[in-house]
Amino acid sequence: MLISYGINDKGYRTILGLKIDDSESTDAWKNYFDWLKSRGLKGVDMVISDDHGGLVSAVQKAFQGATWQRCQAHFLRNVHDRLPKALKSEGTEQVKAILYAPNLEVANLA
Repeated sequence: MLISYGINDKGYRTILGLKIDDSESTDAWKNYFDWLKSRGLKGVDMVISDDHGGLVSAVQKAFQGATWQRCQAHFLRNVHDRLPKALKSEGTEQVKAILYAPNLEVANLA
């Protein structure tokens, strides 16, 4: 299932659409994004997603000029999974401190 939601100017999340497809290929995501745009989606400034190659490539093709950012929850989960067992707790907390820092200066201290 391909699904997306947007955040409006008041900060509320809204499901933009969902479609069933047999893959998460670049073409599948690009077709999905084209479908959303045909339904009136416009003004996409930023796309946040996991780091799936097909999805990222489709975002770059469908929303030229928009910024893509990797989802912090997926990133944190990937870091946690790759840390040695003895470092999982401390390492995960250190990465969270960087991700949630209020500014670059504080992030560099973490």
